[in-house]
Amino acid sequence: MSNDNYTSFEQWIKRKVPGTDTLYKIGEVTKICGVTRKALLVYEEAGIICPVVKNEQSGFRYYKPEDIVRINALKVLQNLGLSLKEINEYFNDPSKIDIYIERFETLKDQLDDRIADLKQRKQSSEQQSDFKIEYTIQPKQVFYSGGIRSSDLYEIAEDYKRTFIHAISTNESHVQNNNNPSLISLLLEKNHAEYHVLHLVAMNDDYNGPNRYVLEETDSVGLTFRGSYEKLETPMKELTSYVKENGLVVSGPLRLIWLEGPTVLGNQPERFLTKIVYPIKKKK
Repeated sequence: MSNDNYTSFEQWIKRKVPGTDTLYKIGEVTKICGVTRKALLVYEEAGIICPVVKNEQSGFRYYKPEDIVRINALKVLQNLGLSLKEINEYFNDPSKIDIYIERFETLKDQLDDRIADLKQRKQSSEQQSDFKIEYTIQPKQVFYSGGIRSSDLYEIAEDYKRTFIHAISTNESHVQNNNNPSLISLLLEKNHAEYHVLHLVAMNDDYNGPNRYVLEETDSVGLTFRGSYEKLETPMKELTSYVKENGLVVSGPLRLIWLEGPTVLGNQPERFLTKIVYPIKKKK
């Protein structure tokens, strides 16, 4: 951020800065924006804001009204998961505009998914026969993979924990930490009562280690189910019927996205939340 308008404390003492009566003291800014004095200094060090007047020794500072607007925007961006370095780029680096447009469009899709999940949670568990089918876009992701064959959907979900542990032990620094779906299972095959499932643990895009698996971005159709894993068969059949009845072309295996399960809800299987999705081809 440019310091062209910066005035030292000594300069300010010698000649009153024009418009100082419209500036805000650091204590006023902390109250207006709901941030600490330390946070303001961190934002300044990161180059995101720059007081019009400051004294390094005493901490004396004056801020413009525009700084208050920027600080409030900064807080929103932090809540969206951006680091201070990224926020500085967002405000001050025009070359990164396209990057952040794409990032926020992806985030919007993710938020739409979470809103749909919350709407589903409002429904009573006894009303699961009326599923809400939704169309979404699944992002491209890189995964660590592991598989299992079993006739027990709960055992399949539990096996996911072991795959996750293996992924972390392989390279903890590559395990993904953003808001994309991080726990996905692909239903590769079903023979009679047995399922052949591929477990996927989301990794960072630069992961190139063992058991690497990539899912490309795709359109999809799916529903969100709240209930125990033993009851997943019903919504899975419901989605399959919808796909057939509407002439949709499936482009890959059924996906089970484990949103909330035993690690979050403990021994409350009736509250487990699972997203069931088919990747589909776009209609021409």
